[in-house]
Amino acid sequence: MWERINALRRIYQRTRNNEELSENRKYKYLEGKKKYQYEIREEKFNSWKEYCNVPASSNPWSQAYKLATGKLRSNSIMTTLRKRDGSETSSILEMMNIMLDHLIAEDGEEEETHYHKNIRKMTEEPINTCDDTEFTQGEIKQTKVSMTKRLRE
Repeated sequence: MWERINALRRIYQRTRNNEELSENRKYKYLEGKKKYQYEIREEKFNSWKEYCNVPASSNPWSQAYKLATGKLRSNSIMTTLRKRDGSETSSILEMMNIMLDHLIAEDGEEEETHYHKNIRKMTEEPINTCDDTEFTQGEIKQTKVSMTKRLRE
């Protein structure tokens, strides 16, 4: 069809002496061009629709495309964990509790030494030093301005 549109365009461009014939050929060329562009849009749409509806198993490029773009994800779901007694967990809640018990240590009083007690006491008391001064209005305004500049960037 492209060859036909090119031929119509060349015929229209070469018509010079007859104004009526030139207008007629121009109209035929523009109508043919519109039809050609419409058919291209339709084919593109149909091709895209067909590509989207093809299942992944029959389209060999879908996995390669996902791998190349970094969109290939494997679904790794933990189903069970082995307990200390050798048995396995039976539910997700039990599995989460075992993970929390293993990863987060209990804060027991019996393990706390005198050193730990002093550190805990120091963190609970407010810090007051001789050179500790309140923030000024200017410092607060300057901080707000610098933070809004960073947010805009």
